[in-house]
Amino acid sequence: MSRLDEAETFVVIARTGSISRAAEQLGVAKSAVSRRLSDLEARLGAQLILRTTRQFSLTEEGRSFLANVETALEALDDAERNVRAEVQELSGPLHVAAPVSFGLSKLQPVFTQFLIDNPEVTLRVDFSDRNVDLVQDGFDVAIRIGDLPDSSLIARKISFVRHCVVASPTFWDAHGKPNTPEDLRHLPILRYENMRSRQTLTFERPDGTKGSINPPQRVRASNGDFLAQMAVAGLGFMVEPEFVAEPYLRPEELVEVLHDHDWFGFNLYAVFPPGRRPTRRTKAFLDCVEQALG
Repeated sequence: MSRLDEAETFVVIARTGSISRAAEQLGVAKSAVSRRLSDLEARLGAQLILRTTRQFSLTEEGRSFLANVETALEALDDAERNVRAEVQELSGPLHVAAPVSFGLSKLQPVFTQFLIDNPEVTLRVDFSDRNVDLVQDGFDVAIRIGDLPDSSLIARKISFVRHCVVASPTFWDAHGKPNTPEDLRHLPILRYENMRSRQTLTFERPDGTKGSINPPQRVRASNGDFLAQMAVAGLGFMVEPEFVAEPYLRPEELVEVLHDHDWFGFNLYAVFPPGRRPTRRTKAFLDCVEQALG
């Protein structure tokens, strides 16, 4: 018999004032109730109830134990009610980490609609291009792009993130539009530096063969929008996700080249802290992300 069963049985005995009535309320045999009480007293090394054929009363230890156990059981009931309410309704806090550019351009509409659809959910978002500590900082989920380092984190793939090669029209006029990736080998690149495995640019040709180049770096930065504006100014070319280049893809700002080549092959992931089951609101939010971006 578990400690919890013993404690709950003792509380029922104390409240009903009788082992017989306690057995009736619990729906078990009187002998089972007596055995639970005896096991509890033996484990505690103290007599909790004075019982004779004519007398039934709590000892001093029994009264003290009853007060503590009732408080503990009430707290347990509250905790269970809170969890059931959370499971049944989308309510409570949602703490999300997301990359800056992607979060502002692609996730902001998802966040907005999710909160409109779920008015009892509260949202906290950390927009950062660093890999935050999900456990230490208390995140429910992080949205990440790129190769995931080996760790105990649990990942769920959402979609593929296409990259594109872009530069300003003046830059292409000065250097010539490339016909192959190798034509970029000696041109200055504006490089995003937070991504892993990006010192060398890897690509796949239309025929399925793969290659790589390592152009000289003109600017390194940890923000894609900053690099895009540098590219608009004609300071170099960049190979960045479409969502970074998209706002600038106009004839007078940025022009894409080598459309038929695939670059990098990074994925968009939802990453969860280890050892913690995602809440229903977290799962519902990711379903919305997949529906919008998958």
